[in-house]
Amino acid sequence: MPRRTLSATKTKQIYSLLREQIIQGVFAAGVKLPSTRDLANEFGVSRALLVDVFELLIAEGYLEGRHGSGSYVVDLGGSKRQFPSQLQEIDYSCETTVPEPPARFQGIDFRPSFPALEHIPFKRWKETAIAAYADIHSIEFGYDDDPAGHWQLRANICRFLLHTKGIRCLPSQVIITAGATQAIALLSRLLLKPGDAVVVEDPSATFIQQIFASTGADIIPVPVDEHGLRVDEIPTHRLPKCVFVTPSHQFPLGSILSIGRRLQLIDYARQNGCYIIEDDYDSEFRYTGMPVHALRELDSERIVYVGTFSKNLFPALRIGYMVVPHELITPLLRLKHLTDMHSPILPQITLSRFIAERHLEHHIAHMKRIYSKRRKCLIAGLSNIFGNSVKISGDAAGLHLVTEMAGSVCDSQVVAKLEALHIKVYPVQKYTITKGKYEDRLIMGFGNVEENNIFEGIKAIASVLRHMS
Repeated sequence: MPRRTLSATKTKQIYSLLREQIIQGVFAAGVKLPSTRDLANEFGVSRALLVDVFELLIAEGYLEGRHGSGSYVVDLGGSKRQFPSQLQEIDYSCETTVPEPPARFQGIDFRPSFPALEHIPFKRWKETAIAAYADIHSIEFGYDDDPAGHWQLRANICRFLLHTKGIRCLPSQVIITAGATQAIALLSRLLLKPGDAVVVEDPSATFIQQIFASTGADIIPVPVDEHGLRVDEIPTHRLPKCVFVTPSHQFPLGSILSIGRRLQLIDYARQNGCYIIEDDYDSEFRYTGMPVHALRELDSERIVYVGTFSKNLFPALRIGYMVVPHELITPLLRLKHLTDMHSPILPQITLSRFIAERHLEHHIAHMKRIYSKRRKCLIAGLSNIFGNSVKISGDAAGLHLVTEMAGSVCDSQVVAKLEALHIKVYPVQKYTITKGKYEDRLIMGFGNVEENNIFEGIKAIASVLRHMS
């Protein structure tokens, strides 16, 4: 029997050789192989090594061991399949360096609804995590039997919502998710099937449109004005299974759904048996007037309230939640269990403690002061450079505002020109379903842009728009 020289270990080399010869028919079905002692002498290796090889070939079904008789080749049924003739180590030589992660944008990024990453309360978060882990019981490291999430976190979210949004709910109605994205994805899977209709604000976040489209449902865009969703323009020829709204701070235009339209929308949902998905992504940061209460406060059984900690803490946390009507709790929990069993426990325990010890409340108050300064800086800069040619809206709350540039077209060419100058802007047109209505408007986020960069960015925008006009 010929010997072969491989870079693999002797065990893998001999296993690969015998396996190949069985597959290729060199050792036919029913043939008795030489003894492990004879093969060990032939290969010049220990008998124990050959015993290991034979045991592996028997376990994988290539050989059959007969007590007191030896090892025989199993009939593989005359298979014509092509098997790899030998085991090989993965060749990494083509990758001489570790691949770099995707490059993050380096420059002035007016990304909307994005928090100030440099002000993340990391030291306090780390201290809270250490304290939480010190108190954790070993049972917490197993599977959570409740896909809804950690009970204490859900209870603390209920207290937080009552204090900040006027929402009254029970911990049993709260389901923890991987950000608002998973919450909306679960709701879309539960409520929609191909051919169903879903009403979506136009414009709206692109990822929301993609989630609903992934179900095969028909998206019905309904326009938005300074008073929020135009409820009277919801088509009467299709009855939607659900309506998606951002009533406390419409994304991206920033309007607040008026009380008249709130009542009108709830009446519509009750009469047509559909659900309202309320996405409240950043209304904690309100700069003028009284805090806006949630739409869910007016009807707890037709509205699913979706919240997140991505804006008031940090996006990498990936913890969101939904407050669910009683009749949707069981089917949503079944779906959540099939999706991921349950959300990661340790971040939930840390967040629960962070809320209970009022660190989140203090952080929001601190960040509101910072964001208020950046908002004022942005508004002042726009007014100083553009004068009466700019109209600002949607700035009463949140981390972005909308600028309407009279006589300018904010298209992909403007975006490309600015990106070449290391400045990122976001046309409203990018988020529209029905095109052609908001070509002169930009969304400008101020949450993650320091004040000294805001004015520089505005000057560059003005220069490019003048050049393009």
